[in-house]
Amino acid sequence: MKIILDFDDTIFNTYQLFQELIKIFQGAGFTEEEFKKKYRETKNKAGGFELETILRLSRQLKSFDEEKVRKEIDSLVSDAEKFVYPDLADFTESFDKKNLVLLSCGETNFQREKIEKSKIASFFNKIIISPTEENKTDNLKNIFQKNCAEKIFFIDDKAEQIDRIKKDLPQIIVLKMERPQGKHKDIKSELADYVVKDLYEAREVILENVRS
Repeated sequence: MKIILDFDDTIFNTYQLFQELIKIFQGAGFTEEEFKKKYRETKNKAGGFELETILRLSRQLKSFDEEKVRKEIDSLVSDAEKFVYPDLADFTESFDKKNLVLLSCGETNFQREKIEKSKIASFFNKIIISPTEENKTDNLKNIFQKNCAEKIFFIDDKAEQIDRIKKDLPQIIVLKMERPQGKHKDIKSELADYVVKDLYEAREVILENVRS
């Protein structure tokens, strides 16, 4: 058996982190809409949120205390452990660590640091960070090819990613995570095997499938 978990909005409260980022930029003189616009531009240019990119783009709007913003974001990320959903620990205790893989999308320094400072490495046998959603699919194909004789479970919050995986690898059992604060909770998957609201529900689904 292999269980592959997504990071953002699956085991990490990305919504809450985003709200804290908004507060930091508001404190620097930006409106929420100004921040969100530069946040979207940053993701498009850097392939994900990247501190130096958003600072550079924000300079185009107005002058601000960049060093203060940088320090506040560094402090926020250094305490990233507080954004990890508390059900992760209980979930991982139910399974052998050798069967657990973290698969995240967004190969930026910010994403890597966010995962590192979350202090979740001890829960997983392997951590994979792919630059794009397409690469994420390739990573899953590789895992499947190496473990095709086993049951493989994939937990993710993005409907598009889930449907892509199920079309390419219908043998994988896919669970769509719909956390109450999840960014993609209202975008429904056509091909997900199960929809769960947290990792407690996901654990029960997996254990039931293992028993059957």
